[in-house]
Amino acid sequence: MAKSLYAEGTCSICLDLLTNPFSLFCGHTFCLDCIGSWASQRQNSKLICPLCRAATEKPPMEERQMRMLILLLKQHGPLLELTLHVSPELQRFREDMSLDAATANSLLVISEDLRSIQRAKSHQDVKEDPRRFTHLACVLGAPSFSTGQHYWEVDVGEVREWSLGVCKESVDRRQSDLSPERGFWIISMKAGAICANFTPESRIPASPRLERVGIFLDVELEEIRFFDVGNDALICRYIPVSSLEPFRPFFLLNQAGEGDGGVLRICP
Repeated sequence: MAKSLYAEGTCSICLDLLTNPFSLFCGHTFCLDCIGSWASQRQNSKLICPLCRAATEKPPMEERQMRMLILLLKQHGPLLELTLHVSPELQRFREDMSLDAATANSLLVISEDLRSIQRAKSHQDVKEDPRRFTHLACVLGAPSFSTGQHYWEVDVGEVREWSLGVCKESVDRRQSDLSPERGFWIISMKAGAICANFTPESRIPASPRLERVGIFLDVELEEIRFFDVGNDALICRYIPVSSLEPFRPFFLLNQAGEGDGGVLRICP
């Protein structure tokens, strides 16, 4: 019952407990700031529900009973809040993912099962391909995503420097700017801290026990979330992640020294 109550009190936009809850004409409830931000980004004369896409010209209505439920959850459910960051519901969107070897930089060694990468000691002799990254040790995942919700996990193990996330299908494979303006939405491990490439860039202390990163992409809600799976914690969330073309999973293995055995592995 506690889980059901927590789900009822969670905003579908920010995925946190509702703050100043307001409901739309269709009955779905969101934080007032979240629905205001959603509406302002679309500049539509009608308010469109982020969940069911119902359109209305009526203003949101304050939910006083929901406000009381949130107050009770905050008072009595702190332990539940900690344990539901990586919710079991995410597993419904889990993808069977592999690496696209045709996009891999020549410094990367791709496993036979197309699920793990490690740095080579030197550049390999690979076939020239316009899809291949040439400046950074990157590779893309498959499949690509144009709609829906998608979740995958990556074992980072002992790798000291890496980047994970998504990018546009059409990103320039011959440049080294991994900013959202260039079509990349990623987090990176650098010097023991998580660096988000969002604006403004933020640095988040990484748990010394961080071994597995979960990535959740919601194309319709235009958001991406990163989780520390082992510690059941949200690392960060970014919105909007907007593109008129498909998204591709993105992996970068940027060890301080080449050939030291660090492996990134897509979890089955």
